[in-house]
Amino acid sequence: MIRAFFAVPADPCWVESARDLLRALRAELPEASWTRPESWHLTLHFLGEISASEGDRFSRDIARLAGQAPEGELRASGAVVFPKRGPARVLGVGFDPSPFTESLGRLAGAAARLAPATRDSKSEARSFHPHVTFARIRRSWPPQAVERYRSAMEQWQAPTWRARSCVLYRSRLDPAGAVHTPIQTWALGPAPMPAEARR
Repeated sequence: MIRAFFAVPADPCWVESARDLLRALRAELPEASWTRPESWHLTLHFLGEISASEGDRFSRDIARLAGQAPEGELRASGAVVFPKRGPARVLGVGFDPSPFTESLGRLAGAAARLAPATRDSKSEARSFHPHVTFARIRRSWPPQAVERYRSAMEQWQAPTWRARSCVLYRSRLDPAGAVHTPIQTWALGPAPMPAEARR
């Protein structure tokens, strides 16, 4: 059995910018469990614990749909804080809605339908809200610390995340953090031609 998820890998330039931002920010914020830059990705669907044969079947089924989804760009849109009410537990960054995020949402929905039924399936039956998780808070932060995080995300001049592929990853839990290993990679299709270029 393997623990698997389907995701868009992070853009290296975006990762470097986010790494620099969080390195400075962590020095002035309370303790948290910060995710490692090498683990950053945009989750499309978490499959949970599956067998190797289930992973093979999912890969065959998703391959055609992944190739039909166009490549595109993601733009950071400020802080994500979960839950919306009560003490913050998860910190991240969201992305602006666009035709590309809508396309990724359709691919995420297809992945959910094609994925084998697992104990995690019900928890994944939710609408697609693209984000990257940066930290998990074990001990509650004071409100001003959460607001400092929000402010930093709003001011961040993030580079464009260029998305060119999607990946089925194996995730292994390690004391230092999760380790994600690609199982299979699919290139996204060509970006649609702008309307003015078709005239």
